[in-house]
Amino acid sequence: MEIIPVDDHITAIDHELLERPGVGVTYVVRGEDIALIETGTAMTVPRTLAGLEQLGIPREAVSHILCTHIHMDHAGGAGHLAAELPRAAVYIHSMTMPHLVDPSRLMQSSRRAIGEAAWPLHGEMRPIPEERLRPAESLRLDLGRDVVLEAIATPGHSPDHLSYRERRSSGLFIGDAAGLDMPPYNLFFPCTPPPTYDLAAQRNTIAMLREQDISRLFVTHWGPHDDVEDKLRRAHEKLEDLVAVVTAAMDAGDEDVAAINARWLPEVRTDYPGALIAESWGEMSVVGLMRYEKKRREREQSQA
Repeated sequence: MEIIPVDDHITAIDHELLERPGVGVTYVVRGEDIALIETGTAMTVPRTLAGLEQLGIPREAVSHILCTHIHMDHAGGAGHLAAELPRAAVYIHSMTMPHLVDPSRLMQSSRRAIGEAAWPLHGEMRPIPEERLRPAESLRLDLGRDVVLEAIATPGHSPDHLSYRERRSSGLFIGDAAGLDMPPYNLFFPCTPPPTYDLAAQRNTIAMLREQDISRLFVTHWGPHDDVEDKLRRAHEKLEDLVAVVTAAMDAGDEDVAAINARWLPEVRTDYPGALIAESWGEMSVVGLMRYEKKRREREQSQA
């Protein structure tokens, strides 16, 4: 577990997602109140709590837990954190709030998408009492000291995906809206997971973000980035690379997911967790985009 200073009121706790540093963070945002953004999985929660202790933040001082979306690497630890942070409300888009009350169906779907190699590194979700949950899509959360968090709809990666603009830093907690960027592992690619990935929405989200006045991106996978325009441009280009590879394979009748992923992410990786991420999350992205494209083509045929 590493504490990473980001700003005078923002700190990142590297909670060692997938049991390694440089893969996932929980952000601590401090005004007069304290908010956490992103929870990691159930297995990362002990390191997040250790980070709070190292920062000298009592558990009773945390008032808010914000999730960008429902996927387990972003909200899977919410129930466990809520149990340890007794005053904190949990915020997520209202469309997926029921999955935090009863996570059983979400865990089944997540296991299929993540794959058996990575699944043991995620842990079990813990239900959250409904009265602890708050809808986040219209959130404007004033933490005091000019620290204000505002939700922005950023769908595509998932339909419930929200990002949170922070007024004092002019930064944006972006979740997976523009993919992952992990310099320690030389990994940069969009995540397009099944079953609800929406390419049209993802393209619109990236285009919208490129028009915003954003000074920093606080990426969940991984860390703060000041090169906002360059990152969003690369996110657009890498997404279109994936679209081109997947659609060409489908046109040729090729549905070999591993082979398609190897063409899209050709760099051979032998390190851990770089190799696991490239294989598990890369193949998950191929499957998600193929599913989207199949449905799009079926709609076109039915309307012809």
